[in-house]
Amino acid sequence: MADGMVSVVIPTLNRNDVLRGTIDYFLTRESFRPLEVIVVDQSAAHDEATTRYLDSVASRIRYRRVGYQSLPRARNEGLSLALGEIVLFVDDDVQPQAGFVAAHIAPYDDPVVWMVTGPSPRPGQPLLRRDQLSEREHAKLLAGHNMSIHVDFDYAPCDWAAGCNFSVRKAAALQVGGFDENFQGNAVGEDAEFSHRIKAAGGVIYYARQAALVHLVSDTGGSRTAVGATYVEMSAYNQNYCLRAVGSGLGTRLHGIWRSYRELVLNRRNIGRPALHWAFLRGIRRGLLQPLGRPQRQPS
Repeated sequence: MADGMVSVVIPTLNRNDVLRGTIDYFLTRESFRPLEVIVVDQSAAHDEATTRYLDSVASRIRYRRVGYQSLPRARNEGLSLALGEIVLFVDDDVQPQAGFVAAHIAPYDDPVVWMVTGPSPRPGQPLLRRDQLSEREHAKLLAGHNMSIHVDFDYAPCDWAAGCNFSVRKAAALQVGGFDENFQGNAVGEDAEFSHRIKAAGGVIYYARQAALVHLVSDTGGSRTAVGATYVEMSAYNQNYCLRAVGSGLGTRLHGIWRSYRELVLNRRNIGRPALHWAFLRGIRRGLLQPLGRPQRQPS
């Protein structure tokens, strides 16, 4: 496995400085070879420095400029372009740590491993040691029922793979139908839904401690916007659609929707904004009515 090509796919939207830093890691600091870097750019334009940078590395990356804004569609585009047996997806605002690609690849020596993920803390966020977890938390991790914390040890099976930091066997990704393009905007839940299909098909998701990056969570660019009606509706839609797609029971769905409602709308800042309450309800309704499965579309 270590001798095979690895394809790194970076979907990007309206990012500049952090995009350059992300690409530069794989071109100048990552030692694993053979490696190809695929950038699927959904941006309308870049600043002058980023345009110059992309021109300067044009011969060293595979660059695809697209006319849509859809994270799962960009993932599918990168997947279709990838030459590697293993395809590694990262966000456009990350700082991978030394040995990142090799740590992703090592677990694939076991054929039951179909996906690998790793720590993706925010700047300054520590990883938890084993002795900092309760026995109940540790048992949930090992049972594949929890992916809410970043820990400093390997384990499998993993509940799901974090969208900003995961790799997958290309054949497995194609086998389960690729990424579901019904997710919109911030595409919350698309990584969990894809992970669900990988596991349902018999694959194991492995959490590799050394496959680590720092997720900068840039406050400019990307699909992050201020909490307005459009963002609230989009988030409610994605969450309800995801819960349906992974087969969650009614109780789990209601609990998730209520928690999201409290976080987005029922707070001091937003509770007095009727437009947000209606937007949330519209999103829930659309997520309920949306047919499940990757939509059919004409190639771009």
